[in-house]
Amino acid sequence: MLLALGSGAADAFSFVALGAVFTSVMTGNLILLGIAVVHADLGAGVRAAVSITAYASGVLGAATWLRGAGPPGPGPWPRRVVGALGVVPTAQAVVLAGWLASAGRPGAVAQVALVAVAAAAMGVQGTAVNALAVSGAATTYLTGTLTALMTEVATTGSPVTMRRRFAVLGAALAGAALEAVLLVWARPAAPALPLAAALTVVTVAVPRRAGRGPRRS
Repeated sequence: MLLALGSGAADAFSFVALGAVFTSVMTGNLILLGIAVVHADLGAGVRAAVSITAYASGVLGAATWLRGAGPPGPGPWPRRVVGALGVVPTAQAVVLAGWLASAGRPGAVAQVALVAVAAAAMGVQGTAVNALAVSGAATTYLTGTLTALMTEVATTGSPVTMRRRFAVLGAALAGAALEAVLLVWARPAAPALPLAAALTVVTVAVPRRAGRGPRRS
């Protein structure tokens, strides 16, 4: 849910503050790219194309890294999954630094750079979460989540999975709403929300070392 909240916040931030483009909703970016081509809007076309390319690169890199992650289980998350997710707050910290460096008003080139970093992070996040193989827990492909949820409502879906899908959608909505509030009332701190969400997840998911056994007498 925290990662979904961060995803919703990241998309709201990029759409409102970085030139009307998404960082995880690639379906939307494909539509925006097609519109930009027809209207010969170079700036919009570049932002959409860069976001799509960066997202795909993030997916490719994470998928390559996670090939040796091993099968998911009921215990702690695989170390490679946690390592991949560690890229997300790092990238979001870069976005925050770039945002602050421009006083919250990045120019066209800076917008493209920030979009690229944020979209790559979302590609990594989506791939890492998929590697966990938790049904109904996608944090970036939310159209699929909504489609699956409505299908399960109409048929005989698992209540646990349905609740999880509903919670993920609600978290993404909450993240977008909170991000909109930050952009209005605390603009300099706006990119901190997706950063905080991802950092919290990584901190909690880091495998803890087992405690030492009893001391010998």
